[in-house]
Amino acid sequence: MSDLRAPAAPAARDLRPPKRFANTSFENYLPQHPTQSQARERVREFVATRRRANGRPNPVLGWFARRQEPGRGLYLDGGFGVGKTHLLAAAYAEADTPEKRYLSFQQLVYVIGAMGMAAAKEEFASTELLCIDEFELDDPGNTLIVKTFLAAAFERGTRVVTTSNTPPEAQGRGRFNAEDFRREIQSLSQGFEVVPVDGPDFRSRHAGGEWLTERRLLDLEASEPSPAPRLSLTWDELFATLREHHPSRIGGLLEQVATVYLHGARTIPDQNDALRFVHFVDQLYDRALLLRASGDGPIVEVFDPNYRESAYAKKHHRCASRLTELLDEPAQPGRDHEVAALAS
Repeated sequence: MSDLRAPAAPAARDLRPPKRFANTSFENYLPQHPTQSQARERVREFVATRRRANGRPNPVLGWFARRQEPGRGLYLDGGFGVGKTHLLAAAYAEADTPEKRYLSFQQLVYVIGAMGMAAAKEEFASTELLCIDEFELDDPGNTLIVKTFLAAAFERGTRVVTTSNTPPEAQGRGRFNAEDFRREIQSLSQGFEVVPVDGPDFRSRHAGGEWLTERRLLDLEASEPSPAPRLSLTWDELFATLREHHPSRIGGLLEQVATVYLHGARTIPDQNDALRFVHFVDQLYDRALLLRASGDGPIVEVFDPNYRESAYAKKHHRCASRLTELLDEPAQPGRDHEVAALAS
């Protein structure tokens, strides 16, 4: 992408909730289902109890008061659009310790891989609260990496809150031979208390979000007072970029723009490219960037029927849900009207 610097790897010391969730709290979480109310209270309690020693508040030691105890985790399990990420970010905000980290599962795997297991364990050794969004065991290597890392974290007393669209015991199913890794998966799941989060897709209120016609997109790109810097690219240019960079660095590219104009969305024939697109949409959504895109047909049909309802079905439908919200969000005026172009 022209005018965009090569993205740096995510910094292990600067892991916090993204822009969209920067101001979330337990108070502004609006339950739509009884399990959502129960989940909110359980997560709030999970964070708060870490601040007590022997049943009494300890303002001096805070979270470190019970450092000698083994860590444990909460696993927020539910469908898309039910507020799991909101609760995760609220847990981060509520924890009164500087020793807290928030990152996606993909970021976690990348950081461990980039640093090496020993260095990653040391880097996160002082972490009191670790928040991991979209926990997914999608291959055998990640399973072993995460099992080893979390075992060390629990041993050092770290508490972990994670979200997922897949119950712990079903992780890996349909994506690799999970039976061969049942012991590792069971070992991971035993460290977590599963908290169900059910209810309707809250983003369905954005039913008006849909692809634009190409003419309408060009008109908006030429005249809309959208935030700058602006990035304009075609569907093929997008996927060339997504294939060029590791998923963990796509966020670094998007940090440099505020509005994206995407031309010619169409069905993605390949599952690997579909997962790249899911990650791209997640990064747009987390950063609350403005998206304008042209295309045809229902949004969910961006995923080919040959794989849409297979092992990654929940990822595909979550992505469609987030796209619906993104495409329905209004523009906020920017400072200027320069539009970045994709390098040839």
